[in-house]
Amino acid sequence: PPRPEDAARLAAAAERQRARSGQGGPQEQVAGSPGVNRGVLIATTAPGTNAVVFDPGTALLIKAGSILTFQVHYTANGSAAKDRSSVGFVFAKQPAPQEIRASAFVNARFALAPGKADQQVEAAIEFNEASHIWALFPHTHLRGKSWEYRLVYPDGRSQVVLSVPNYDFNWQTYYQYATPFAAPKGSRLEAVAVYDNSSANRANPDPKVEVRWGEQTWEEMQYSGITFTVDNPKAAAQQ
Repeated sequence: PPRPEDAARLAAAAERQRARSGQGGPQEQVAGSPGVNRGVLIATTAPGTNAVVFDPGTALLIKAGSILTFQVHYTANGSAAKDRSSVGFVFAKQPAPQEIRASAFVNARFALAPGKADQQVEAAIEFNEASHIWALFPHTHLRGKSWEYRLVYPDGRSQVVLSVPNYDFNWQTYYQYATPFAAPKGSRLEAVAVYDNSSANRANPDPKVEVRWGEQTWEEMQYSGITFTVDNPKAAAQQ
């Protein structure tokens, strides 16, 4: 399977942009077009996704003059249809001392073999500033079977921070931690998704084909959303 380093290499362009903006935190990839920077991610939703409610004293920052870009994935069903999407914002009632940041990392260089029941696809990000992770959002399509996230510390220790043994495309959860956990500078978050492209997977659109990255539901993704805070944002901005 692709190495975690593949994801880090794809993230290089977006990371350079984030570094120039002084945001710090993990290396970043933007979903949809890996390696192409579309700006800073602020939100993600999918079938069954729960609402993400931030703790008191925290908020996302949208800077004045920002241009918001919305990416919507449609799947045709053979009949003409109309859609009127809407987005709502709930603003903080007072300045928030802690800025929540949203990001994503992916591995778009994979090929799921026809008929294979268990195939792993890996991705990873490295934290270039001491941070805390608040939530994780694993996302695959109909062949996704399970997920595991492991934090590897600079001294080589590792810890499983999220395990999703029975992933369900129809209930895509943003897993929010009761207590955010520390990701020291230089630590690495590794994500492993397992896919079932066999006929035993009743949701499989076609077990006879090789499957690659794509935005349609019959294609696949290896996408991880993440929300985090940077421990010392002023120092990160000065680097």
